Amino acid sequence: CIYSHSIAPSIDGVCRRFTGLLHEFDRQGHETLLFTLEEFPLDLPKSIETVTIDHMILPSYPNKKVARPTVRSFVKIFNRLRSYRPEVIHFVSDGFSQMFILCGFIFGIPTVASFHTDLVDLLTNNGAYEFQKLLIMSKEFTDSLFLDSCATTSQSFQQKLAKQGVHCEHIIKTSVDIDMFSPTKKNSALRSEMTFGDPAGFLCVYVGRISNEKRLDIIRAAVQKLTGDKATYIAIVGDGPSAARWAKLHGKDNRIYCKPCFLSHAELAEIYASSDLHVSASEFETLGNTVLEALACGIPVVVPHTQGFRDTVRHEQDGFLFAPGDSGSASSFIQRLKDDPRLGQTMGANGRQAMKVRTVSAVVADLLQWYARGQQRGRNRGWLRPLVGTLFFCCMLPLLLTLFEIYDLLVNVLLKPFIQYRERQAGSKSN
Repeated sequence: CIYSHSIAPSIDGVCRRFTGLLHEFDRQGHETLLFTLEEFPLDLPKSIETVTIDHMILPSYPNKKVARPTVRSFVKIFNRLRSYRPEVIHFVSDGFSQMFILCGFIFGIPTVASFHTDLVDLLTNNGAYEFQKLLIMSKEFTDSLFLDSCATTSQSFQQKLAKQGVHCEHIIKTSVDIDMFSPTKKNSALRSEMTFGDPAGFLCVYVGRISNEKRLDIIRAAVQKLTGDKATYIAIVGDGPSAARWAKLHGKDNRIYCKPCFLSHAELAEIYASSDLHVSASEFETLGNTVLEALACGIPVVVPHTQGFRDTVRHEQDGFLFAPGDSGSASSFIQRLKDDPRLGQTMGANGRQAMKVRTVSAVVADLLQWYARGQQRGRNRGWLRPLVGTLFFCCMLPLLLTLFEIYDLLVNVLLKPFIQYRERQAGSKSN
């Protein structure tokens, strides 16, 4: 049984990671039950059973679905797990964690969780108060105490979580389909579209959520500092709360290509392979799936020297790691690749070679071993921990549900009219 808050048509690295795993589970004959926030999930094996649970939209993140703990969701989770009885429950840590842990205790099912998002950094970048960050850290710490095993996606994020009291015993390997993401997917017509018909143009591509914390302004500033006869273009691919802003800049004059939408893996592969390099300025990535996909397509990457990226990029071998938040540093590395096409080709080939060991079958085998360790650990814990955990979460869940009902009331009564007013104002200005 798997729960992921991100499944297509959602657009992010978590979505792509779990989509690949679910297809490989199906190919190997494993039966999987998927809990998702999507009413109509896309790009899943036909045989997989899905259960949709409740979500909400945060005012500051209007295009992102997040977990909304409700009595209805708990009843859905409880009833389906009672009848399905999986061998293990693997969920992404978020607002539904306590529900899955409690059901695991009640039905005697081992629970393992993976931490994919640096929520503390995300809150910091969105101007959250210290007490909000403290609540998140306390919640993640409490979850980890009652789980049979915790995992994350990179050594650097594992170390950061450990400082918060969350000890992850396992680092989940991340696969990339090197047949799907390949240099052979280069599409000359698509490249011409993204460079607005400029055959000599140098093309940088960003793929991912289009939001403030991704710091696309730094990439734009870095590109504007470049010199040389060849024009440099930025293709911004994905969707998110800031997508409308960047879509307005779409055009040859700004040298920005941005048509926000959901794209399949096959479409993304063509975009990577048709570009000269992949760029990002995000500083809160816990791994950076787009880096792996770009390297598999044989193009170098230029990203900040931060957690996640420093675990996947080999500086000066398959990409460059620039000083975080420094557009000048980023620009200097992009300039080197722009001035020396052979350097880009060499780095791209190095990256492609490194990705050949990241097969999805190897990742699933590693994941199944982690599940087995979680199951064994659950069996060895005895009766006291499930009893304490059941009593604790039976007390905490009603409080959690009440708090979310209050939040929902405040959003609908106080914030929703304001948001609608702002949308009307924006609409009248655009007309």
